[in-house]
Amino acid sequence: MEKKLNPRKNTRKKKRNNTVVLIRKSNALVEAHYKFTIWETRVFAKMISMIDWEDRDFKEYKIFFRDVIQDFGLRKDGRTYEDLKEGARGLMSKIIKLKVKTDGVYETLETPIIGGIKTPDDVQRKIIQSKRLDDDRVYLKVSFHPDLKPFLIELKERYLVYEMANILDLSSPYTVRIYELLKQYEKLGERTIELQELKAMLGMEEEYKLYGHFRDRVLEKAKEDLQKYTDIRFDYEGVQAKNYPYELPFKLKSNAVVAIRFYNISKNDTSQGAVPPVLKLKRAPVQEPVPEEEGSAVEVSHFDEIFPLVSAYVSEQTVWQWLEKAPIEHIRTSIQTTLKQARKKNSPIQNIGGYLNTLILSPSLFATGQPAAPAPKPQAPKEEKNWQDEYNQWKNRWYERQYEVIQAFLAIRPGLRMELFEQAKKTVPFSFDPKLSDEQNYKDKMLFATAVWELARQYCQEELHVIEKQYLPQLQELERRMGRA
Repeated sequence: MEKKLNPRKNTRKKKRNNTVVLIRKSNALVEAHYKFTIWETRVFAKMISMIDWEDRDFKEYKIFFRDVIQDFGLRKDGRTYEDLKEGARGLMSKIIKLKVKTDGVYETLETPIIGGIKTPDDVQRKIIQSKRLDDDRVYLKVSFHPDLKPFLIELKERYLVYEMANILDLSSPYTVRIYELLKQYEKLGERTIELQELKAMLGMEEEYKLYGHFRDRVLEKAKEDLQKYTDIRFDYEGVQAKNYPYELPFKLKSNAVVAIRFYNISKNDTSQGAVPPVLKLKRAPVQEPVPEEEGSAVEVSHFDEIFPLVSAYVSEQTVWQWLEKAPIEHIRTSIQTTLKQARKKNSPIQNIGGYLNTLILSPSLFATGQPAAPAPKPQAPKEEKNWQDEYNQWKNRWYERQYEVIQAFLAIRPGLRMELFEQAKKTVPFSFDPKLSDEQNYKDKMLFATAVWELARQYCQEELHVIEKQYLPQLQELERRMGRA
């Protein structure tokens, strides 16, 4: 009689190193539609973690099996090595769907994940059987498909960064995806996703037709595992059709669950006292712009002053961009207040470089009343003053239109408005006057208003982009005219 084999269990080893490894991907990739196995998820995460912050293109990534064993705490045997290879091969056949915007028009991009896999020919069975899996010959070489480059390389806005350690113990690919979707909204503490859209993101449109089954087998599993293994936790509730504020493309019974409201998205109690790691960027090759005007010597001296203060967080090119677009006093103040806040215990500022970049380049901070104009040249002709006046008028209109859009958005969402106020108090407490009401602070305190602005901006990206297309070309043309005057 043939002996019945028990299902294989991959015993986990908890010995890991303490190196901080980051996963960094665009929000579009986080919210893409795809379905991975747990091994495909692990290979994909490992590949992303190997992309350097300042890479300009994809490379061929060499994944040593010993590193995967250590990262994920897995059993060291030949079967696990085969699982790793199957995970990579599986990614070659998977198609991922992302929303992209081309010339103002939304499109769906369907692309493979991996462009190719290489394995060494000299990995003999005896190496696997002898468990010599720390051998340098036991590896995979993998490369991303080029279509994924905009979603993983040189990300400047709308992206997610988290520590890879948070997903190492998660055994369900659905739980990993839910972790990423909630991590995007950790600072806001709440996110509502239509049920069908969530299932589409997870690649399971045809599975768990009944909400109760989806709740018990996917949401409850994610809730339990995120609480146990990661740095966030959450609660949730199903939103019935009768309570859903948006029109659906199909009719359902009023008691049908059409959306999931995730709330209380926060750090676990055990991690409240932990200090978030600071990501230190490598210095980029020096590509300083060549001064073209006599006044550029002043900018060079400002660069020499500013860059040493922030060299651990941003590149030289970023500092040159600040000097080009913002007043020096505004840059100094932003750096001083940000670094002071970041040094405090439990500071909400986790990405110092990104926070500085947003703060310094936010026009509303240094455009109080009239936008900051370049210093007037000696004996400026009358025509130049006219160009400057027109430039100021256009820029004021642009700020006003942005303000109107965000105000209108928050006016119909009072709950979100109050939540953003609370988040802004934690982000820039030095700019909030407790003697004034929240609304008065929002009206009078520019730094506080900008913090609210940036938190709300992610919800209004498309509307703000439309306004930018209306005003930015004209402003650029006026700047060229002033420069020629």
